[in-house]
Amino acid sequence: MSELIRLVYASRAAFEPVPVKQGVEPSVGRILMQSRRNNAHANIGGVLYFGDGYFFQALEGERQAVNQAYQRIAADSRHRDVTILSLKTVSKRFFADWSMKYVPAEDAVKQFIRSSNYQRFEPLKFQEAEAEALIELFHEYGDAGAKTKKKGSGWFGWRRLFAS
Repeated sequence: MSELIRLVYASRAAFEPVPVKQGVEPSVGRILMQSRRNNAHANIGGVLYFGDGYFFQALEGERQAVNQAYQRIAADSRHRDVTILSLKTVSKRFFADWSMKYVPAEDAVKQFIRSSNYQRFEPLKFQEAEAEALIELFHEYGDAGAKTKKKGSGWFGWRRLFAS
């Protein structure tokens, strides 16, 4: 078995996000569906957050598969300024059961941003420790959500993907 890694990157959306009242921005929804298909096939897990026009994502899996996924993302015209924030060997996946989980953790992220002395979500400015701290937050958020989640609440549900 190859080396297990976690790659965390941020990028700017190359599209103008459409305001949504509920669910997920449509372009982000399409990215999620494509990521889930690609990542499940490549045995990659991960988590995605989208806010203030920025993507923040962790990819976990075997080094070669994660590197190939990252190269596709970096070449994707929907992303600009794709920047690796953290790349490390890990002994265990945080997001093993998620081919790509979307995190609608608005309140948790806002609190994280305030505690990190940022005015808004600008992950391209994050230091490695800040990126790792946010991934840890998403991991903890997911564990708490999995323990207390009721059907159709909490974490992102596909039924709400294009709800308006």
